[in-house]
Amino acid sequence: MGFSEKIKLEVKEKAAFKCCRCRNIGVDVHHIIPEKKGGANNFDNAAPLCQNCHDQFGDNPSKRKEIRQMRDWWYKKVQEIYSKQDLSQFYEINLRLENIQKGQQKDLKELKEMLTNISNNTISEISPETASSTASSIVNNAMAVKLGPGVYSNFFCPNCNTRIGLLIGTDVCPNCKTKIK
Repeated sequence: MGFSEKIKLEVKEKAAFKCCRCRNIGVDVHHIIPEKKGGANNFDNAAPLCQNCHDQFGDNPSKRKEIRQMRDWWYKKVQEIYSKQDLSQFYEINLRLENIQKGQQKDLKELKEMLTNISNNTISEISPETASSTASSIVNNAMAVKLGPGVYSNFFCPNCNTRIGLLIGTDVCPNCKTKIK
């Protein structure tokens, strides 16, 4: 049966539409204890994970406690960080990402426009106090660091949003096969 749409939206909103492990936007709601192992389709058994983190940690009995702890900690941080902000832009971004993953390429243009507006607003609000952290964040998220032939740290694929801390042995995204620039 799976989670109801109401529970999915509640989990996503509580997580600011970000993965509780890596903070990537574009999350799905996954079972901490899988349904096939008796896991319930309720809020307590739900975790906001991106597909990458779900592939690495989902359905791993030894990681269930860790996923629950990461989720609970992230929920607290979201409440501290975003309690006064409107989360509707995160909802819209997540919706576009879900549609793109389903093959609805028309949403890509809208997503690009939304992200451009957010980036432009972030850049226009840089102050002397935030310049270093803002610049570092933009640069670190914009490209992987090539450590050697076929070895990258902080790999991020802008095509499919795959994020890998250390990518070894290839010059293409393992998910969508996009060549790393």
